Amino acid sequence: MPNDSNAGINLEMCMTGLDRKKATVFFKESGDNSGNSEMTKNSEINKIIPSHQICDFEFDPCGYSMNGIEGTAYSTVHVTPEHEFSYASYEAMGVDFGSIKLEPLVKRVLKCFEPVDFSIAITLPEYACADELCVGDMEGYACVSGVVQHLLGGRCVVYRCFTAKARGCGVGNPNKTVLQCWKEVAEEEAEVGGVGCSAVLAFSCVESA
Repeated sequence: MPNDSNAGINLEMCMTGLDRKKATVFFKESGDNSGNSEMTKNSEINKIIPSHQICDFEFDPCGYSMNGIEGTAYSTVHVTPEHEFSYASYEAMGVDFGSIKLEPLVKRVLKCFEPVDFSIAITLPEYACADELCVGDMEGYACVSGVVQHLLGGRCVVYRCFTAKARGCGVGNPNKTVLQCWKEVAEEEAEVGGVGCSAVLAFSCVESA
């Protein structure tokens, strides 16, 4: 495999059902003038990639957004903390995944929010695609489904859905609906020759013992 197998990797995460205690961090208390950095520090978002310079914003009465940057690498976080529809997203692009390993990075993100369900989309060079299918199970979560989309131009996208093991796979999982829609769109693009989709492959996740 080429030495630059970590080049051009983009990571996107969508998380729902955030832990209530974790989500509470993103509510502003009345009269709180402590500044934007408090949510970043109390949630430990600043520890996801410590070298990133962060520009953050706290919404009133709740909510959070941040952009992190280091050279040409960047990361973003957006949080909607209300319990009925709590959601957080994370994206990293241009990061050196040779020095910042992908799986530990994902675990640091999960530690900030402890979601019930989450999905991961990894865009990367096609020659590294098979490696990403072998990313280990996240502790406390089960991989319930996944799909690989091969793109023209030597790129591919690996999309995987996880749910908390305590919850089980039989309960309605919003990420499953997202996955099905994503697969249908990808297949339609392949049929009509749109945006360079060359192949779509669904796969079942197998848990390690």
